[in-house]
Amino acid sequence: MPNNFCRYLSNGYSFTVKSNDVLTVKPCCWFAQEIPVDSAVQDNRKKLFDSITDWSPACNKCFLLEQSGQQSMRQSGPDWVPDAESSQDPVTIDIHLDNECNAACVICNQQSSSLWTKEQSKLQNKKITIKSTTPIAAIDQIVSAVSLEKVKYIKFFGGEPLFTDTHLKFLEHVPHPEQVTLHYTTNGSIYPNEEVLNEWKKFKLIIFAASLDGIEEQFDYVRWPLTWVKVSRNLLRIRDNKNIHNLMFRIEFTANFLNVYYFDRLESWIQQNLATNQWGDKTDLNVHFCFNSAWDLNKMPKSVQNLVIEKYPMDHVIHKMVANIKSTKLVNLTSWQNFVATWDIRRNNSWKTAFPDLIDCIQTT
Repeated sequence: MPNNFCRYLSNGYSFTVKSNDVLTVKPCCWFAQEIPVDSAVQDNRKKLFDSITDWSPACNKCFLLEQSGQQSMRQSGPDWVPDAESSQDPVTIDIHLDNECNAACVICNQQSSSLWTKEQSKLQNKKITIKSTTPIAAIDQIVSAVSLEKVKYIKFFGGEPLFTDTHLKFLEHVPHPEQVTLHYTTNGSIYPNEEVLNEWKKFKLIIFAASLDGIEEQFDYVRWPLTWVKVSRNLLRIRDNKNIHNLMFRIEFTANFLNVYYFDRLESWIQQNLATNQWGDKTDLNVHFCFNSAWDLNKMPKSVQNLVIEKYPMDHVIHKMVANIKSTKLVNLTSWQNFVATWDIRRNNSWKTAFPDLIDCIQTT
């Protein structure tokens, strides 16, 4: 039987290649503990993950989402792992094998973006070698360690998954593509080429999850150096491509302490332009917290919190999320102030242009 508390604990496999080239696995991308992939991986998973029966510190992200009324990863487990599943074989898989990316988003870092690594090296006048080869060894290690026979769901992270062919190399090993849903967390800047579109036809469903943290000036600032003009054009082009029959849209909004005020602009754009795919399937809109960044949602000053709560009705997802923040007038924004002082100049950007309604709420030095 699958784990009763969270089915990812028994049948979820989230693979990541660390900076030292060690391949690790954990139940899902949000779980805070991981183990190396080796000959004892199944036994270790059972001892460390499948033995969990209630909330643990490693599950904190799901806990916070559920506390704010949002659906968590944990709650989606039964969608993929059936009641009758008796093995520990992977049913859901996350793939995070490289960090090659064409963006250096303000909420991201060097661990998840090769462009951030390049930008940091320029700032520090350092020379650095960026690995750009497909991680074949990691893929071989995965398919040697676990069976893919029961896989129903594969999620690709980056970097930017459409920036390389890592996803295509992994898909060569999937034995039953007709039963598998592919999920791409993408920045939307790269329109899928013919090779990718042809590969997608083999699979049950494609979830095209575009990370949109706003529109227009908010998007251009947060998702630098990407542009809203190009990304929105790509999304509409995919929507209108009548040769894509098995794709549904999902929008991922990462709420930081400034862009959350402008969430209604993104909501309106989706309703007017991307409410469904061309076949009438509704676009999902997923809102989640910004963590581990100078832009963390929980760094929101009380003055901004009051504006957001006043703007959105009590039953709105943003109101519920922000109302739970324990904000103060004296919130420490030093790391954020250092960030904008450094990077706004280098990028010819201004947070004040992107978030003009909040200027008076932010004390800068």
